[in-house]
Amino acid sequence: MREKKWEYKVERVKPAVFGTTDKQNAQIEERLNRLGLEGWELVNVVLYGQQRHLYLKR
Repeated sequence: MREKKWEYKVERVKPAVFGTTDKQNAQIEERLNRLGLEGWELVNVVLYGQQRHLYLKR
């Protein structure tokens, strides 16, 4: 039996210079929904300083 091979992607999200946390959260949700439609699944989020790294697989 052949093993499933995953493809991985890292999306980096920088903090918004202008705008509210709600606006930035809405932008992240929009990005995740778009990636979900492309078959990507969020598996982890890591905070590096002020930047978020979103780890996805499909």
